[in-house]
Amino acid sequence: MAAPGNPFVGATYGSALRWLADQFGPREALVFGGERYTFAEVKRRVDEASRRFEALGLRPGDRVALWLPNRPEFLWCWLGASQIGLITVVLNTRLKLPEVRYQLAQSDSNALIIPGRGSFRDFPAEIAELCPEVRVQSAQALATAELPGLRRIVTLDTGLGWPGLVEWSPFGRATEAAAPPAYAENPNEPALISYSSGTTALPKGALITHCVWRKAFDIGERADLTSEDRLYLCIPLFGSMAMMNGVLPFWARGASVVLAERFEVREFLRGVSQERCTATHFLPPMVESLVASSERADFDLSRLRLGWVLSSERRILELVAHDLAVPGMMTGYGLTETTTVLTRNRWDDPLETRITTQGYALPDVELRVVDPESGRDVATGDTGEIWARGYCITPGYFRKPEESSKALTPDGWFKTGDGGSLDETGRLTFRGRLGDGYKSRGFNVSPAEIEAVLLEHADVEAAAVVGVAHPRWGQVGIAFVVPVEGRAADPAELAKYLKPRLSSFKLPELITCVSELPLTAGTGKIQKFVLRAEGERLLAGRLAVSPG
Repeated sequence: MAAPGNPFVGATYGSALRWLADQFGPREALVFGGERYTFAEVKRRVDEASRRFEALGLRPGDRVALWLPNRPEFLWCWLGASQIGLITVVLNTRLKLPEVRYQLAQSDSNALIIPGRGSFRDFPAEIAELCPEVRVQSAQALATAELPGLRRIVTLDTGLGWPGLVEWSPFGRATEAAAPPAYAENPNEPALISYSSGTTALPKGALITHCVWRKAFDIGERADLTSEDRLYLCIPLFGSMAMMNGVLPFWARGASVVLAERFEVREFLRGVSQERCTATHFLPPMVESLVASSERADFDLSRLRLGWVLSSERRILELVAHDLAVPGMMTGYGLTETTTVLTRNRWDDPLETRITTQGYALPDVELRVVDPESGRDVATGDTGEIWARGYCITPGYFRKPEESSKALTPDGWFKTGDGGSLDETGRLTFRGRLGDGYKSRGFNVSPAEIEAVLLEHADVEAAAVVGVAHPRWGQVGIAFVVPVEGRAADPAELAKYLKPRLSSFKLPELITCVSELPLTAGTGKIQKFVLRAEGERLLAGRLAVSPG
């Protein structure tokens, strides 16, 4: 049965945004710097974005990639594209150019939205490096050799004057008399592609439908969200935690979102205090910085009721609950492929329960814990692979049929690749990845992806990467490299080689050269448990010399 009173069951992006404007029109929906937007104003700007996409000649099913930092236009473009049947592709702003190239090509994106030069990196210059045609070709006839499907590149800030760029003027100039866009009507169609590295060598683009709104409302139930709540959001908007588990759950309740460009200790303290925020998301480095801040006593954080923590490490969770005094410290369990969280505790459950478990399945979500070899359910309390089924499960990975068929069973169960257990009441405890993947600085990391880049280096014969626990970053990668015979692979040079090719959170904390990798007799598989133990020893030695 669906959750009683959920107004978004069967909703599309378009119908959900209409409902919000009708229900909460004059209420404040978004704060960014000195700008404030009501729900009615949000609706107008999202519709304006839709009309701009239509004017570019984009049609339902086309892919629009957003490579944008935190700013309101991210929301206008995401929602404006998805509500008219376009598929929004969200790109991590930390990606290096080869990673951007891969995701744009794999998604076959037809349009790309970037900021101007007034950001933390020069997005236009990097895109021009990838697609030099943008400097000389007409925007109306853009054809790029690297990305043949890319027909439009849009910058949100004017003044570059490159012929191949479409420069959009600021939003908010549309009039009420403008014709409404053509809203998508099928809630089961994909509306979003979000890339998740998982544990394969190359990232996979998970397809997400309009169900984000239904899930958003249910996420708010166990936090008792109301229209009086206010979210301080400083984690990156491109992440599913900020989009589907941040903005939308609050908007679905008529609550406000205070958006920041990034996390800075003083700005966080000032923003939460002055905007009377009741909720936020915490990454482990944020927690460490806030706990260490001598300025915390100068600000009133007493209204901060809820803290969603992107960690399962007890020490970090206790710091939020005790040192930062957030009564509703919460975790949960979910993946991008499951439209974020599948389970939640209640915000006021006993603290030990919230620290050690991830809660019960949300409405209309089924969970199983199975033996990954046989597919049979394990006994209550035993650890196995978490499987999930329900309306919020991805229909598959974009243009990756083999990976999709491996992840989804014919009867709709999604194999998460994560280990966990269910108690006799159905409460889930997450035990960690069953495979090699790990999470560093709040992001999933695929060792195979790092290994593939290392193997491209002329001095590297073999490579293996493992994730080990780190007191500040959750987990970090330790890379073991076997040099080509007759060559001397230098760890410092290899680290320099990786830096422009991988996002910062994927870079190994340590690179060490070995004569051979430990292999299992008969199968030849790398014994990563042996490397993991050695990695823990090496990291402990480094931290003892230079803590943190």
